[in-house]
Amino acid sequence: MSKASKKRNALKHGANAKEVMLWSERYEDYESLRAGLNQEWTPNGSTEEYQVQTLLDLLWRRQRLDRYGQITTQKRLDKIRDENQTSRHIENLGTNAAEFNEADSVEKVEALLSLLAPLYSYTIRSRWPFKAGEDPAAWGPRIGKGLASWAPPTRHEGADEFVEVIDLETFDEQLARIERLDAMIDRTIKRLVQIKTMKQMYSRLEPKLINGSATTDHPAKESIEDHSTH
Repeated sequence: MSKASKKRNALKHGANAKEVMLWSERYEDYESLRAGLNQEWTPNGSTEEYQVQTLLDLLWRRQRLDRYGQITTQKRLDKIRDENQTSRHIENLGTNAAEFNEADSVEKVEALLSLLAPLYSYTIRSRWPFKAGEDPAAWGPRIGKGLASWAPPTRHEGADEFVEVIDLETFDEQLARIERLDAMIDRTIKRLVQIKTMKQMYSRLEPKLINGSATTDHPAKESIEDHSTH
């Protein structure tokens, strides 16, 4: 069987078919967690196997919840930092407004544009292109006016960045989900411990019950024999 066929079969059969892997998740990690739980709890019988499987799924979802919190926080942070960077670029562009106001020809505008970083030059050409039939002397002042009026968005840096990233309402909801999931994990572990404890108690009591039953039957047999003799 080819490696590709084995991989497809691994996705169709066994535990892998029950758990969908999301972005950044790996079946290898899921199976590693399964192996660790089986080694820790050594399930014996269908009931214990079911409880260990339940515990596996709950712990996997717990890890997934942690990753969700990390990823969503990182995405919000990336967005804020991108917006901060855009704000700095707009602020930098605004410092060129006066020079463009004085550029009264296409040649002078082009000379100024050639001195700027490619990103800045492209941005200016895109927002304030030279229009066909436009007075060449008006292009520079139009760019200058646009740059001067282009107000950079408020930046969130330092402590403001932290406050902007952390949404308390979302944080509280996330914490509540974690607490509920942890409670389910605790209940599953308690059930597993109870099942194992009951099995151990029963295995210790069973020989005593058998011996006790044999001891009780023996006198009864002697009584019958004695009765038949008389």
